[in-house]
Amino acid sequence: MKSKELLECGGLVLLWRNLRIWVIGLLFSLSQADEPAWNIPRVGHELRFPGDHGSHPDFKIEWWYLTGHLFSDEKRFGFQATFFRLGQSPVDVPKGEAFGESQIYMAHMGISNPDTGVFLHEERLNRGGWDAGAKVGELDVFNGNWKLLKKGSGMRLVGSIRSEADFDLQLQPHKSHVIFGEEGISRKGPEGTAASYYITFPRLDAEGTLSFGGKTYSVAGEAWMDHEISSSQLDRNQVGWDWACLQFFDGREIMGYVLRTDSGEPSEYSKLVWIDPTGKLTHQTLDDYRWIHEGSWESPKTGAVYPISPTIEATDPESGDRRSFQLQPTMPNQEMTGGSGGVSYWEGACDIIENGEVVGRAFLEMTGYTESIADKLR
Repeated sequence: MKSKELLECGGLVLLWRNLRIWVIGLLFSLSQADEPAWNIPRVGHELRFPGDHGSHPDFKIEWWYLTGHLFSDEKRFGFQATFFRLGQSPVDVPKGEAFGESQIYMAHMGISNPDTGVFLHEERLNRGGWDAGAKVGELDVFNGNWKLLKKGSGMRLVGSIRSEADFDLQLQPHKSHVIFGEEGISRKGPEGTAASYYITFPRLDAEGTLSFGGKTYSVAGEAWMDHEISSSQLDRNQVGWDWACLQFFDGREIMGYVLRTDSGEPSEYSKLVWIDPTGKLTHQTLDDYRWIHEGSWESPKTGAVYPISPTIEATDPESGDRRSFQLQPTMPNQEMTGGSGGVSYWEGACDIIENGEVVGRAFLEMTGYTESIADKLR
């Protein structure tokens, strides 16, 4: 072939190659444009129960989170159980249908025994299908043999920590659920996507059995349950949070958190909410309360240093008095170290101390102390 013909042939090959790349890019762009977007919390949307206690696969991130304090005679235990649904692509799934590969399910369990100083925890990670799932329109979440489901007017929680501990609890609402946030939305930042529907049972009566250390106990106590539905939990400059639920002996509760930013300053979207005995909410901002980091415990596993005994100062909406509560952990080592999910955080049972007296019980959660978790929740 002559040189001129070679040049013409090479030009045609180059033209075809460029045309093919352009067509592939166009088709990819069209497929991306047609791909459904994640839903986000919207002002004016009315949640309907009991259906909205179930799953919402059109949102990217969802969790059902339970903590509690259990007693058997003089013995005391703390427990945590969290079921996460992490969407891979937004889907609208009929009730009861398996999610398949569009969902990943992670779950955490933790049990503390202050008498012995033993803290047990386990993490599971499964794709949706026969071994993990959540129903739409009904509270029914499971990961292996761990499960949380509606039972009568309450719910049942079944969990275990490998072969070392297990529990089966009946949870009955002592008061109705509440929805945190302004206009039905809990905002975590200025971006419209950094928000959630935040549903909470602030006080559940708990009763059942717990096996720990080779012994089985009949236990009773109180629990707290959060259900958050979102597609992005944090703003871009937020690295983690300090969160607590406080249950006072006078029948009131507090849910409060400080969103920590990469500058070291708390985000203005931090919140504290008082819940009165009838379920009435009083929202407060950082102008109304202070979260003072106190106490120090260094994890021998991750090297993270956690301020495990914070003081929360807030104005009591009932009396108008300024009050100061210190959270005192029942034991220092209550760190959930990351497994396949790669997230480590401190999650522990505490007493609420005011003027030297125990005035209630709490659970404290601290995230982002080993690494920023912003990318995991966006």
